[in-house]
This record gives sequence, structure tokens and C-alpha cells, in this order.
Amino acid sequence: MRGWRQHALTMAGLTVSLVAIIWLMRNFDLGAVVRTLASANAWVLAPLPLLLIASFVLRAQRWRQVVEHEPPVRWWPGFRALMIGYLLNNVLPARAGDLARALELGRTERMSRTKVFATLVVERTVDLAFMLVLLSLVLLSYPAIPAWLKQAGVVVAAITATAIAVLTAAHTMGDRFLPWLHARLLRRLPDRAAVRAREILQSALAGIAGGFRPGRVAGFLLLTLVIWTLEVALVWLTGRALGLDLAPGNALFVLLLIAIGTMVPASPGFVGTYEFFGVAALGMLQVHGPQALAFVVLLHLVTLLGSSLIGALCFLARPVVASPRDIEAPGRASERLPEDKP
Repeated sequence: MRGWRQHALTMAGLTVSLVAIIWLMRNFDLGAVVRTLASANAWVLAPLPLLLIASFVLRAQRWRQVVEHEPPVRWWPGFRALMIGYLLNNVLPARAGDLARALELGRTERMSRTKVFATLVVERTVDLAFMLVLLSLVLLSYPAIPAWLKQAGVVVAAITATAIAVLTAAHTMGDRFLPWLHARLLRRLPDRAAVRAREILQSALAGIAGGFRPGRVAGFLLLTLVIWTLEVALVWLTGRALGLDLAPGNALFVLLLIAIGTMVPASPGFVGTYEFFGVAALGMLQVHGPQALAFVVLLHLVTLLGSSLIGALCFLARPVVASPRDIEAPGRASERLPEDKP
């Protein structure tokens, strides 16, 4: 049943992307789009790789902010896992890169996979909450907002609020819930299965804990602000390279709509949906025609190629065998769960 659901989600994503691509092909002169791309100013584009690398470096550090572990997770394994995840998200459906990201960090840092997954949930939830704040502030400057965008904002807000509520309940009541669960359910399982289920739940709670430390959350939000600033600069420079002068607020607006669009199930790399939502955002800013699609395609190419290239290099740099620290690190062996045996 689980495999069938995964297959259905993949097919739905491919269908959505295909519909978006067909719509774009029918509504834009692709020859004119190619000519516009060919006219891009390469000198203006030159700083983009540095901005992109800086954004990825800060994203790796931001993830470490919510990973509460002893000894602390090393930066390089965290960065490598992050970029491998991005690479696989670009080539595999259903965000399979997120699974690979958790497995890679768990493998190199001797962490429970459940604990790593929990940190990913915390990271995405706090990031969504920050995005909602930005979206609310930006939308105040755009009075003529279409109904579908308002509805999308409501859906994202509902998802975020639900996730925050669930995480908060798990963090505040988890320790009291485990004994009750053991008394009512786990004790009926075979001893080995009961121990494994309890350890998995404890790892999940440990992964969530980092998102409720005020100092860690403050650092996470500060890094998020810097990351969004870098990405606004990246959008602005991409527009300038094509003769499109977007104000910083408009560049942020485009980024936010694309971020909402990439939440929709789509093909690997969000091909089609990324362009559709980017063009829709520019349309609200009265930017139409080949220049609009060329801008979004160029922006997408920069991020796809950058994340794929760095991700491929990180994949090639994966350690073949565990390092001495991975084997002998004090405190890590005790946290390994049966599910995490290599």
C-alpha cells in the first residue's frame, strides 16, 4: 500500500509538471525566449555562483542549529548531506533527496535516522513560519492580489500551524506520553519490538528538542534572514542580466511565490511548476512575454546547475569507510538504534 501511494504521488507530480510545461509552450514564443536568454549579460551573472555557494553554506549551518547532538554535528558532513539531498531532489521524484539527506548524516555522524528526520521536520516548519511572515508583509504592499494566491497563503498557514502544534505537543508532552503508550500498547508487543519502538520515539523527541531552544531558534532565524537576503540579491542580478530591473521587494515577492509553487507535487527539480509560478508572479508585477519566462528559466537553471554540481562533488567526496571519530566517538555508540546498523 505504501509503495502504491508513493507511485501515485510521483505520477501526480509528473502530471502537474507536464500540464505546466504544455501551458508555457502554448503561451510563450520559445524562440524569442531563447534569444532573450542568449542576450544575457555574462558580467552581471558572474557573482551568482558566489551568492549561491554562500546560500548553501549558510543553509548547512542553519540545519546544524536545530540538530541537538553530543558531540555536535560537524559542519562538513552536514553540508555534504545537505548538497547530496539537493542533488537527488533534482533527479529523483517525491523529494527522495530528503530521505538521502537524513541517511547520509545519520551514517557519517552515527545518529539515529529517526532523530535526523525529526530535525528536518523542525527545519521545514520554522522555515515555513518565517516565509509566512515575509509573505504577509509583502502582500500588504500588493492590494490587487488574486484569490488563488490568498487561498494558497491560507493553506500554507494551516499546514504550518498544524505542524507547529504537533511539534509543540510532542516536545511538551512526549516524555509523559511514552509511559502511557508503553502501558497501553508497547508492552503487548514482543520485548525486542517494544524496545525498538520506544527507542525510535525517544530519538524523534530528541530530534525535535533542538527547535525549542531559544538560542538555537534565534540563530536559525538570523541565518534564515541572511539566506533570503542573498537569494533576493541573486534574483535581482538575474533580472539585471536580462535588462529587467526588479526592486528588492518585487524580487522577494517572486521568490515567495516560487517557494509556494514548489510545495505542489511536481517532477524532479520542480521543472514546469517553478516556471509557472515564477511567470505568474512576474505577471502580477506587469512583466510579461519572453522576458518573463527567460528570467525564470535562467534563475531556475542557475539554482539547478549550482546545486547539482556541488551535490555531485559532495557525493564523490563521501567517505567509503567510517572515520576513526565515527567509530570511537564517545556518546555516539550509545545513541545508535537497531534501525541504524550499517
